Amino acid sequence: RVQVISAENAYAVAKAQLNQAIGEPGSTSYEVQDETLPAVPGEDGDLAALLDDALRARPEMAALERQIRAQELLVSSAKGAYGPALGAAMSVTDSGVELTNLTWNWNASLNLSWGLFQGLLTRSQVREAKANLSVVQAQRAGIVNQVRVEVEQAQLQVRAAKATIAAVGEALFNSRERLRLAEGRYQSGVGNVIELGDAQVAAATAAAQSIQAEYSLATARAALLKAMGRGL
Repeated sequence: RVQVISAENAYAVAKAQLNQAIGEPGSTSYEVQDETLPAVPGEDGDLAALLDDALRARPEMAALERQIRAQELLVSSAKGAYGPALGAAMSVTDSGVELTNLTWNWNASLNLSWGLFQGLLTRSQVREAKANLSVVQAQRAGIVNQVRVEVEQAQLQVRAAKATIAAVGEALFNSRERLRLAEGRYQSGVGNVIELGDAQVAAATAAAQSIQAEYSLATARAALLKAMGRGL
């Protein structure tokens, strides 16, 4: 299992490091806890499912979707200038020839105008709006490719870490068994201290590799959560 720092202690460590960087004193006390990251749902599943979840959860994708919708509306608005414009107005006044004899007057108007030729202004505005829409759509395509790469890399790292843990686990079991046999041989007098020392070194090395493998798995899962737009 990997020794990691809890979220509260991680914040305290980061704050203390910031205080140290700017020359202000701060506490660096925190507790080390024995924790591991749980499995990410779908980490062993299909990449397409993970990618769909990531695209729905990533905030930059939601922002780009809204920008695309806004640009589409701007294109429709610009195209509307090709047609006629209908306007209506109404006013009410209190007027008369004498201040003591005022009457209410109202009038209404309905105007229809159609700019048949404006120096290709409308056409240029439509082309500009479409160009802006294409820019946002290209940005979205770029983000989709970036998210795909991040999710795929993180998933591959998780799989590689799991394979490493399995291999290291077997090596750790074998090294402990070798150490047990070496201790038994040494205690019975048929072994020597060199054999025992080698077994102890091998067991310690395998244990360190096991811890490193667990750390690599936790790191890979954290990267996968980040790529999918989720928190720890």
